[in-house]
Amino acid sequence: MPRDVFRFINDLDVASVERIAARLEFRGTDPGYVAFREAYFAKLPLATARRVLALGCGTGIEVRALKRHPDFTGEVVGIDHSPHLVAEAQRLTAEEGLADGVAYRVGDAHALDLGDASFDVVLAHTLVSHVTDPAQVLREACRVAAPGGTVAIFDGDYASLTFAHPDPELAKHVDETLLEVLVNNPRVMRDLPRLLREAGLELVDASSHAYADIGTGGYFANFVETFGPLLADSGLLPDEDVARWRAWQAQALAEGTFFGASNFYAYLARRPAGPMST
Repeated sequence: MPRDVFRFINDLDVASVERIAARLEFRGTDPGYVAFREAYFAKLPLATARRVLALGCGTGIEVRALKRHPDFTGEVVGIDHSPHLVAEAQRLTAEEGLADGVAYRVGDAHALDLGDASFDVVLAHTLVSHVTDPAQVLREACRVAAPGGTVAIFDGDYASLTFAHPDPELAKHVDETLLEVLVNNPRVMRDLPRLLREAGLELVDASSHAYADIGTGGYFANFVETFGPLLADSGLLPDEDVARWRAWQAQALAEGTFFGASNFYAYLARRPAGPMST
């Protein structure tokens, strides 16, 4: 049965987890991707936020970006269900001299061991596309957000993820198989307006971004390099089809004919200032 490798990262071998950790670090420094992050960070009330919770913090790259933000002087708690990624986040944060006011924990975003109304800002950065139950994660985010606090959701609309290949049938099959291997909820960002409301949150802002590497590229070229082996290991496609697809992507990069693209969305929501309904 196909399984989202992020959702079941604790079942992967060490080499695969390290490959994913390297991808998270690369992604978090890619100029185009960083621009998307900084665009929604600029809308957060960071100057007044005393405590921020980062759900699905991975290697802590968004936590470190927050700590470097000139408007932010508060504390950050990062939570991830992967002990390996949490350890990596702790190591990198300490190495970069950013550990003061930062705490990382291993935990489940579906059932947070955190008090009600204990954070001014709650971030879920590329989390809800991977979790078992997005609605429950949003309910927990609402619960731990302070009245009037902000819940920010950023993620890919991975149903739009696509790569070019001269064989359209192979291109379609690989696109679809990548979703089976990498994403549990590829269409969830289209459901966020409804899910936020059902979780008790008020939508206050939304933005959309299209990212495409055309001709040459770094972001999606690294995607192919990182996840190509996992695609091969999945057993969902014949080995020769995966090899042919990967070889063509490498050739397209060398020839300047590469194409990879996906859409991303950022939602900012507010927990109402009054008492929550039960």
